[in-house]
Amino acid sequence: GSTQPILECPSDLGIIKSVKSSDRLSSPVRWGIVFVLLAAAVLRLAALPQLPLGLHYDEAANLILTRQIVEEGYRPLFIRAYTGKEVFFFYAAAPWVWMTGGAVWGMRLGAAMLGILTVAASFSAVRALLARRPDGDRIALFAAGWMALAFSHVLLSRYGFRAISQPLLQALVVATLWRGLRTGKVKWLIPAGALLGLTAYTYLAARIFPIPLGLSLAFLLVRTPTADRGRLLGRYALVLAAALIFLAPLGVFFLQNPDTFMTRITQVAAPSLYAAARGIGRCLRAIVWPGGGDGYIRFNAPGVPLMRPAAALLALVGAGGMLFAQRRHPLEQSGRWLVLLSVLIMVLPSALATGEITPSNLRMVGLYPFIALLPAWGLYVVLAQAPAGRLRRLVLLGALYGGCALTATEYVAWAGSAALFRAADGEMVLAAEALDAAASDAAASSAGAKPEVTFYVTSEHYRHPTVAALATHYAEAKWLTGGATLVLPAAGDAVVLVPERMVPPAPWPDSVTRNWTTRRYEGPSGDVALNVHRLSAGVVKTLRQSFVAAGDDAADFAHVVLVYDASPAAPCEVAAACPFLVVWEPRAAYPALQPVVRLLHPETGEWARTMAFHYPTDQWAPGELVLDQLTVTPPVGTPPGAQYQLSVGFFDPDSAEALPRLVDEHFAGLEARFPEIPAGVAIAPMAEVPDPSQVEAACVGIPRNGNVQMGGLRLLGWQVTAGAPALPGGKVPVRLCWQATEDAPDFAQVRMALMDEPVSDLYAGSPAGGYGFANWRAGEIIEDRYALHLSRTLSAGAHVLALYVDDGLVADLASMRVQPVARTFSTLFFANTLNVAFASPDGDVLRLLGYELAPAEGGAGLMVTLGWQALNEMSEDYVVFVHLRDAETGELIAQVDEMPRPAGQDGFEHYPTSLWMRDEVVTDVHAVMVPSDMPAGSYTVTIGLYLPENGAHLTAGGERQLSLTAPTPRLLSGQ
Repeated sequence: GSTQPILECPSDLGIIKSVKSSDRLSSPVRWGIVFVLLAAAVLRLAALPQLPLGLHYDEAANLILTRQIVEEGYRPLFIRAYTGKEVFFFYAAAPWVWMTGGAVWGMRLGAAMLGILTVAASFSAVRALLARRPDGDRIALFAAGWMALAFSHVLLSRYGFRAISQPLLQALVVATLWRGLRTGKVKWLIPAGALLGLTAYTYLAARIFPIPLGLSLAFLLVRTPTADRGRLLGRYALVLAAALIFLAPLGVFFLQNPDTFMTRITQVAAPSLYAAARGIGRCLRAIVWPGGGDGYIRFNAPGVPLMRPAAALLALVGAGGMLFAQRRHPLEQSGRWLVLLSVLIMVLPSALATGEITPSNLRMVGLYPFIALLPAWGLYVVLAQAPAGRLRRLVLLGALYGGCALTATEYVAWAGSAALFRAADGEMVLAAEALDAAASDAAASSAGAKPEVTFYVTSEHYRHPTVAALATHYAEAKWLTGGATLVLPAAGDAVVLVPERMVPPAPWPDSVTRNWTTRRYEGPSGDVALNVHRLSAGVVKTLRQSFVAAGDDAADFAHVVLVYDASPAAPCEVAAACPFLVVWEPRAAYPALQPVVRLLHPETGEWARTMAFHYPTDQWAPGELVLDQLTVTPPVGTPPGAQYQLSVGFFDPDSAEALPRLVDEHFAGLEARFPEIPAGVAIAPMAEVPDPSQVEAACVGIPRNGNVQMGGLRLLGWQVTAGAPALPGGKVPVRLCWQATEDAPDFAQVRMALMDEPVSDLYAGSPAGGYGFANWRAGEIIEDRYALHLSRTLSAGAHVLALYVDDGLVADLASMRVQPVARTFSTLFFANTLNVAFASPDGDVLRLLGYELAPAEGGAGLMVTLGWQALNEMSEDYVVFVHLRDAETGELIAQVDEMPRPAGQDGFEHYPTSLWMRDEVVTDVHAVMVPSDMPAGSYTVTIGLYLPENGAHLTAGGERQLSLTAPTPRLLSGQ
């Protein structure tokens, strides 16, 4: 540095008598920084293998990734796993992990070293910013002292999270850049650029650091005399070039993989400007306001701000001093603006992440090198009024070590707490220990043979990284997520590890709990944290027999899953979680499946559903028996009653397809319903009447277009889906949303009728599937559903649907336009005449009069025309299937499954069988598209009809399908 004064001006505070003339540290400052770094080291290294408790999912994942770098030669530029991770920390921690043999505390030791270096780097950064001030070294020392003692920075320095590397790199950028700008020496400018480029490799929040840095450098450029701007721009260019060189590999990676750049940003971004502004306010408050700090115990003693009250007051004094200080050299002024702008801007990574915890100390980690200057400047202002000397030094030294003791006390209380143990996956640390112990015991008892024991670990996350990082026998375990599943192995013992907080929705059957033996592991407070249940092979066999025998005929889903039973595991009531115990067995491997459970009523349809992910398919073994508690919540408005059912199916999330249920190797729908009607699941009324928010949320999808009061009833709204247009014989779904305004309203029935035809009520009877008015309570909400059947002889034109309670008109629900249907009752001519009856279990319902086969238009398929006659009126809507098969091998080549497609009917594409009148003749046309590579040849056509909900077929001569025996045209795709 220069030994001559560069700028002479009076002190902003009136206490500086000369300008700085050397970069050498004075003896008191040298000793001061030694004591500060010693305090920083003690706080960050003491008891590191023991504290903090637990090993959270994210930290365990970081340890696994670091081990891959150490042990497997993994050399990433950016880690795509776990929503994306920057790599600087992992490379920095790798040597410490290697030296400690892959231990957890080895990774934390790497973080602690980065934290200590950050204290030193912050001293250098502040010193560089205030290099033109005679007392800049003292302010820098005070800043380092605050950083050394800051509880939140100590906390983050003892965790294995990559965020701890961000403030270090930022502080080093400022230290080297401001020194390089002051001296003009390349040996500082190039490292400054390199370090700036490296900040992108630290943490997501570092991407915002160039904003305050760029603004402060722009200010410096504006304040620099015109004659010197060219030289300053040259220094900027050198820094930028070095930054781009070091950023280039990561930049190329992001260009090639743009999703990795945006994934985490889009996950946490604020949904609106209001949310963002609110987040900024909360984050600024978290710096100084008692109780306003990060509320998440993993990264803070909840509510504690970044600064203690004394430091917060000093920071306010320091901020005022910086804002109102006398004008100095532009380089120092730009440094002040960098600090103040950074305080405002570096909160944005947390402020904008309103989709998660806000404020977050982890996301605000980039603040530390800058906010450290605020209380330091304030302390300098206060001490400037006190006489210098040994007494002041002793006071400062006492404050340093008093603060050290206070921070240590606070940290030990936090790091050893039961609350942190739970939040940091302490139960899974115990699970890793218990898994290894159980596996070792099993191996010892088997005397060298393969142990007949299956280990199941219950956790919040599938294949929990904490257990993966700590357990030697991790690969031997199977995973149950959510705490609602037990699996009985096909053979041998079962050992199930269950954290105490993984409570199932309902108690497991007594036949299970009274037969398992349990070993309990305690947490730091002495409470049970983990249960290890063991079921012997004999007990497993007995339980399996009892559960399989309890179910009647198992529902077979494509020979992949057998479902034995589904029954309530606890009494059900409206607006409360209702657990059902579903007993099923995997029979074959499958890429991906998850159960789909629906609570439904046979007349009013589905009321609630859930899709669970408790036992993934890649762990299935044939012969296991799965006891799965799947929970559905009947929404507010569900009518209480005893006729509900549980529908169970299996859905492939990758292909978006459901497994078909098979009966005698034939399609039988996509679900199994439990129990069989007339028995049903009972749903009790709500324990309490709904509150206003529940009233507002009830009857989802029904417009609040009513608010019609009648006696003790209020009609809040209704929805009529009549179709556009409606058809004679068609169904009109109606949903009503009622609220009782008094107990047991004095009414008997609901009526719905077309006003111009009052003699033919579409419905008259009890509301809500039999849950009559006499049962309703004041305040109760009831969603009332109907499927009204229009008469097949209803005249075309406009009709008004009216709602009555008893004989009182409540509302005109809808004006419907009914379209005429051109019905034919005379026999039509078909090239191939038949007289084949199709029957249901109740008798004949359809007759196939004839058919025609012809090439489709353009020759790319086959047109199949079927002539039907209704022998009886049907309430069901049957699907017609048309199969094209190879005449020699019988191989299925192409097929169509759809409702009848009428020829000669304008205005609608399908003509459901529920609309047909007795003796009506319907011409039904289907186009079968053939594969593009189908060779020329002869093919046969088979047809049939079935109900899609359960696969029930109409039969022709006792068979589910009929072969059309007339010659099929020779087909060649495209000809």
